[in-house]
Amino acid sequence: MHEIHFIVGSLDIGGAERHLSQVLPALKARGLSIKVILLSNKAALKPVFEKAGITIDLAPNFDFLPTIIRRPVLLITSITRLSLNFLANRNAIHHPFLPEAYLLTTVAARLTFFKGILVMSRRSLNNYLQRRPALRLEKLFYGFTTAALGNSKAVVQQLYEEGFSKEKVKLIYNGIATEPFDNLPSKTELRNSLCLAPDALIFIIVANLIPYKGHEDLLNAFAKVADKLPKNWRLLCVGKDSGILDSLKKQADNLKIANHVEFLGSRTDTVELLSASDIGILCSHEEGFSNAILEAMAASLPMVVTNVGGNAEAVQDKVTGLVVESKNPESLSEALLALALSPEQRMLYGTAGKKRVYENFTLSQCVEQYENFYKQLKK
Repeated sequence: MHEIHFIVGSLDIGGAERHLSQVLPALKARGLSIKVILLSNKAALKPVFEKAGITIDLAPNFDFLPTIIRRPVLLITSITRLSLNFLANRNAIHHPFLPEAYLLTTVAARLTFFKGILVMSRRSLNNYLQRRPALRLEKLFYGFTTAALGNSKAVVQQLYEEGFSKEKVKLIYNGIATEPFDNLPSKTELRNSLCLAPDALIFIIVANLIPYKGHEDLLNAFAKVADKLPKNWRLLCVGKDSGILDSLKKQADNLKIANHVEFLGSRTDTVELLSASDIGILCSHEEGFSNAILEAMAASLPMVVTNVGGNAEAVQDKVTGLVVESKNPESLSEALLALALSPEQRMLYGTAGKKRVYENFTLSQCVEQYENFYKQLKK
């Protein structure tokens, strides 16, 4: 089995990074030889990998340079490091995660005439190509890529449409560790420990505060039905601010729902917060396949999600939750109200959702698929 080199922009706390922080230690425990090459010095999750005995190759720290100089220096340094790594590790499997890492890795591969195993991972729909036109250059390198992985049927379909043959593309769904959701205290005990009212109807969304996650739509949706909800309802927003927190707070205030909305930032007790809540939400405008949905379902939460990416592949409409159209506060508000007013439906959906995760989306299932995928790769 070849050594596997994973290339990623950072190891800060994001969806892809958290995914790697769970999958790679598990692969290492199965005997695979793994190395991680970072294209930055941002490595909040580095201790997780080091604890598993995984080598982390950090980029030099150029933070002392002005931004206008730092970016091109980091770009040249990244391509140089990757090129040297290709020259020294011709037999390794090289697996970049996320578009920028893929583009830089493939450039280095061509510069060094690498003809070994190169894997692409697409973790989201290709909307990023509109936001960052330079990344459209990645299509130039599809013909030199051994295989491409998608994490939802929607992502895989886009890879086909972009020119990858079906023989080159594989679907591996995300999986989560379910053990943290087992043997938790009761909901009442959890709410007491988290200072949440025992009789409140609690909605929760776990998503960084990024425009495409749809928080603005969500606040508008709640404003439409606020007078029909139980008086003691709360919306917990868990996720780090990317620069829109102040505008969201102002919006909630203008909509006169600010006293019902809490922005909690990044948290380490997400499992407890989910398990103390009543209804889970993900109202994104684009998505690959969300671990946040799986974690909420593992906590027995009925879900309200938008029909983008793999959301509707995880949440079965009217079975484990409700699937609504994206960027549509009206339909979102109707779904939220429907679940708010039906405790019986919430229980049915929540129970079915937990069962679905434990049967189809566990970390061990995901890791096993990765292991089999790497073993089957051929030059």
